[in-house]
Amino acid sequence: MQHLRLKDGAPDEPDTGDWDAICATPRIGDFFAILFKEVADFDLPEPVIESEIEDPIRHVRTGWRGSKELGAEVTVVDCPETSDLPVYCDWETFGLPGMKVKWQYALEKAGQLGHVAYRHRKLECTFDGAAGQQRFAEIWRRVIGKTPLFESA
Repeated sequence: MQHLRLKDGAPDEPDTGDWDAICATPRIGDFFAILFKEVADFDLPEPVIESEIEDPIRHVRTGWRGSKELGAEVTVVDCPETSDLPVYCDWETFGLPGMKVKWQYALEKAGQLGHVAYRHRKLECTFDGAAGQQRFAEIWRRVIGKTPLFESA
């Protein structure tokens, strides 16, 4: 098994004032939907919220698209007091043949568009072998538009 971290090849981080660039940024949910369809022939269902915790500083929602057997756990953290802070999103896959993917990113405020300006934080993958890594890289290149370069995690 190879445990790797994305070193280069994340989506571009658009200027929050460039609405055209922001709207052209690939959607993370779309990437995962394509990954599950092509690797496991599985259509990711709509999210189901399992827990919500809110205090004056943060609001944490955790849910599933699918199940722990085959699906993705998604956690979203935002601040209920201000829109100046980013929305943090974490995706973790379960049950994908040959791979496990954990992607952390943030969405920053982009004026009237809301929290949509994508900011990559960390992507870690565990592959059972070269075939899984190659399959992931092919889908990444097609959807994200960049060649992923990994390093040991």
